[in-house]
Amino acid sequence: MKEKIDYKILKNFADGEYSLQDFKTVSHWFDDQNNEAELKGVIQQHWNEFSTQSGNDEKDLSLVLNKLKQQIASEKPEITFRIRFQNFYMRAAAILILPLILYSIYSTFQVSPTSENTASIEIFSPQGARTHFQLPDGTQGWLNSGSSIKYTSNFEKKRNVSLSGEAWFDVVHNEKKPFVVKTPALDIEVLGTKFNVTAFPEEKFTEVILQEGKVQVEGTKKHFKSELKPNEKFTFDPIKNTGNIQSVNSGQFCAWKDGLLILRNEPLSEVLKRIGRWYNVNILLTDNELAKFRYRATFQDEPLEEVIRLISLTIPIEYSFDNRKVDDNGTYVKRTITIRHKKS
Repeated sequence: MKEKIDYKILKNFADGEYSLQDFKTVSHWFDDQNNEAELKGVIQQHWNEFSTQSGNDEKDLSLVLNKLKQQIASEKPEITFRIRFQNFYMRAAAILILPLILYSIYSTFQVSPTSENTASIEIFSPQGARTHFQLPDGTQGWLNSGSSIKYTSNFEKKRNVSLSGEAWFDVVHNEKKPFVVKTPALDIEVLGTKFNVTAFPEEKFTEVILQEGKVQVEGTKKHFKSELKPNEKFTFDPIKNTGNIQSVNSGQFCAWKDGLLILRNEPLSEVLKRIGRWYNVNILLTDNELAKFRYRATFQDEPLEEVIRLISLTIPIEYSFDNRKVDDNGTYVKRTITIRHKKS
């Protein structure tokens, strides 16, 4: 006979109020695939209650999420626990707390042994959103759209995080324990500082921008090692296996965490790529000549349509938005914008 999901136990678990027996019960629910439909129903009920109570006020998810993850990791040390914001709650990622936590647990609760009885913990930022995080040592930061960091539950013994995408870090100083950000191409080591790292899998270059303090950048293949000073950017070219350092205004590259999209004389191809990631849309540029045009602007909270319209005032482009489509799972797929050279 199918076991009934207890709404109250599930809610208390998300609130951190549960016994050992409750923990085992919830774990059993998540492990049993037969509970999928009922768990989704309970989570939807949480969503409906929360959405009517919360209004439009922004809530910070990071502390709640991290507290819950650390709690589960410490009580069940041999799990790989991956927190991902799913499309199911993409429409309100900025204000979700309880339902997001529950759906994250439900959708990614997996059991697999890891070395030294540690848990692997991942924090993921949804497409089109920015996510604040706080690590066990007090280090804070932001994840950009579609980015993630991964670390282990023994983090305070070895302060290593793996990054995919873009993140800004404000690292707590500790001379005895360096903080290392690992990407496929680079290892970035610091003691305590503020810096930005861009390492999207689909992009050619990896970038490190130092805002405060000092960082050491080393190739994962140990072919080079460089040290950065504030307001310097290190760009790594994987094809040439070389890095280049240049002076920049670091605030320009780190402003995304504060909700600012700053463009400073950048080619249109780069501008559209950043806009596409910022608004979670696909932008198709049909004319290679347009890619060479350069654009300068600062945007804050402007609707996507307005941003594209403003670009068209200074660059000879025409554009069209496709109609939003829904896939077989009832999820809206990414919107596509087509950019063409404006006809004379």
